[in-house]
Amino acid sequence: MKPSKLCKPAPFMLLALCVALAGCGSSGTRKDSAELIKEGQYEAGIALLEQALREDPRDTELNIALAHGRQQAVEALLAQADSDRVRHDFAGARMGYSRVLTLEPNNRRAQEGLRQLELIRTLDDRVALGQAALRQGDLFGAERYMREVLRLDPQNQKGQILRSDIENVQARTAQPFPQLRSKLERPVTLEFRDANLKTIFEVLAQVAGINFIFDKDLRPDMKATIFVREVRIEDAVALLLEQNQLRQKIVNDNTLLVYPDSPQKTKDYQELVMRTFYLTSIDANTALNMVKTLLKTRDVFVDERLNTLTLRDTPDAVRMAEKLLQSQDQSNPEVVLEVEVMEVARSRILDLGLQWPNTFGVINSDGSAVGVLDQLRGINSSRITISPSPQAKINAQDKDINTLASPVIRVSNREQARIHIGQRVPIISATSVPSTQGPVITESVTYLDVGLKLEVQPTVHLNNEVAIKVALEVSNATPLEPTRQGTIPVQVDTRNAQTSLRLHDGETQVLAGLVRNDHNASGNKIPGLGDIPGLGRLFGSNKDDMSKSELVLAITPRIVRNLPYQSPSDMEFATGTESALQVRQLAQPLPADVVPSDTPSEAAPVIEGQMAVVPRSPRP
Repeated sequence: MKPSKLCKPAPFMLLALCVALAGCGSSGTRKDSAELIKEGQYEAGIALLEQALREDPRDTELNIALAHGRQQAVEALLAQADSDRVRHDFAGARMGYSRVLTLEPNNRRAQEGLRQLELIRTLDDRVALGQAALRQGDLFGAERYMREVLRLDPQNQKGQILRSDIENVQARTAQPFPQLRSKLERPVTLEFRDANLKTIFEVLAQVAGINFIFDKDLRPDMKATIFVREVRIEDAVALLLEQNQLRQKIVNDNTLLVYPDSPQKTKDYQELVMRTFYLTSIDANTALNMVKTLLKTRDVFVDERLNTLTLRDTPDAVRMAEKLLQSQDQSNPEVVLEVEVMEVARSRILDLGLQWPNTFGVINSDGSAVGVLDQLRGINSSRITISPSPQAKINAQDKDINTLASPVIRVSNREQARIHIGQRVPIISATSVPSTQGPVITESVTYLDVGLKLEVQPTVHLNNEVAIKVALEVSNATPLEPTRQGTIPVQVDTRNAQTSLRLHDGETQVLAGLVRNDHNASGNKIPGLGDIPGLGRLFGSNKDDMSKSELVLAITPRIVRNLPYQSPSDMEFATGTESALQVRQLAQPLPADVVPSDTPSEAAPVIEGQMAVVPRSPRP
């Protein structure tokens, strides 16, 4: 019994030895995995741990090592991919993000990185769209594309060039001389009656701190009467100039030049600018007519090769031409028409009656046919044959035939598209020309289109409705017997329909009702007996072929591109007077140091006669 007691601890020792060996194996696996991850072989290291876990899923240390190793590998790969993306190594960045998704398929950072890389591949296209928008005068659209490009790739050289171009255009269209603008925005009250015009400008110069320079041809005895309250100095100056047919020119931040409004003085003082417009959709000659008609611009040049328009005019006229061309130079709308043409035919063939023999013959004794008259001797019933043998026959048949043609047509707005599915049938006509030796017959060949012909002309409206003019024709040609002159007439059976309809985008309209009925009758009967009413069927057979077909057209418009939405405020803008084009500037907010009050006496200096009086505020 003692030996058996000594052997009891053996199973526990065996279990402890197995646990120790398993721990040594798990430790080795974790060590090998850590080495692989450290060397950058992340997939191999993670795969090693996953293989060990499949053998022992309950090993806590292996689970912890797997989670830690996967996190370490993902962070390292993401950091490397982001670095490659910053250095414009897009291939390396794409590989890094893909490796992250292999280890962690739902990693959002890697998914977003791949999405950004796909967008970066289209940066050149976005820059091109921004440049096209800038050439068309769409400053907002160009700036939107520029921001998208620089957000995805801040160091993109083409995007930075586009931003520089946009800033140059903004600087050109911005109000020059901002200091003068702030001075002209100040409110003022004027009360003058038959005062010298130069004296009024001198008083305004003292109040606003602006210099007024007068042309040498300006009359010194010019008078003006003005009573205005709480108006901007700019508006007051404009009123004085309009009263006396004068114009002004901004010289610098605090100087205005006043000169007579005459053609010669306008040529001497008015600044002109030159601008080239690259047109994409509108024809350059059409744009030329529009600019000459609306803006009265004379210095305009058209390059039909590049489809460009170059004009030289005042800055206000150029700004107006830019707005006009921006609203007119739009891509032509396009629509895809899904057309389905079906011919539903029902034929009925009725063949009934008694089929009588139609051949009679005599045969020889050996079964061969009689060839000469001498062989007719000795005819008896065994040598006479009749075929076919008389038999009653009734045959009725109905069948439906569906013919389908489904073309898909892409058409521009107000353009016509034609489809012909069929054949061109030659028509030969003969012409007789008299001559000394007799009539000379000459033949000529013309071709007639038969089959299915479809013509559509869509008009796309802004409310996503399409007006369509449809012309459908289905025809077939049957040649007839030649005439004496050899001309072969052709009979053309046709069914056609023309209509105009207006459909919503994606709406289907079915046009039907073009029905054709054909009835052909033929018979084989005994003369005389087959014509007896009622009994004629017993002495012959009749064949009636009746067919009925209906043409069905289904059409569905799908708008591919329509005119973009344009705000009414963008399509309407001030243009000045008939004699002087001017883009009206919006009123700017008052400067911080100018605070309007409730009473007119405190809102602005009151200028009476030749004195400028600034009333004091009442004492408390």
